[in-house]
Amino acid sequence: MALCVADRRGRITRDYMKALCCRFETTSRRAEYLGRKIEWTYRHLTRLLNKPEQKLLLKTADLENALREEACLNSFISGYRLAQGIQQELLADQPPCHFETEDKHRACDLARRER
Repeated sequence: MALCVADRRGRITRDYMKALCCRFETTSRRAEYLGRKIEWTYRHLTRLLNKPEQKLLLKTADLENALREEACLNSFISGYRLAQGIQQELLADQPPCHFETEDKHRACDLARRER
C-alpha cells in the first residue's frame, strides 16, 4: 500500500512525486554514455568560445537540463497515475476508465487557457 499525499483538489503533489521519481530512477548505460558525450562536447565548446558566449552556452545547457528533468517527472507522474488507475479498477471492480472523455476535458481546458 502506498501513502499518497494530495492537495486540496486531490492532485498528487509534485514534491511527493519528485521524491518517488528519485527513489525509483535508474540510469541506463546509454544515458551515462550520452552524459559523457555531452560533457566532452561542452568542454570542447567552452575552449572555443569567449566569456559571453560561454555564459550563453551554460544558460542553454541549464535550461535543457531543466526541460529534461521536467519531461522525466511528467513521464513518471503519467505512469504513476496510470498504475494507480489500473489498481483502482482492479480492486474496486469499477467499469474501465474512458480516456477519451478525459482527453476532451484536457483539450477544452488547454483551449480556454490559450484564449
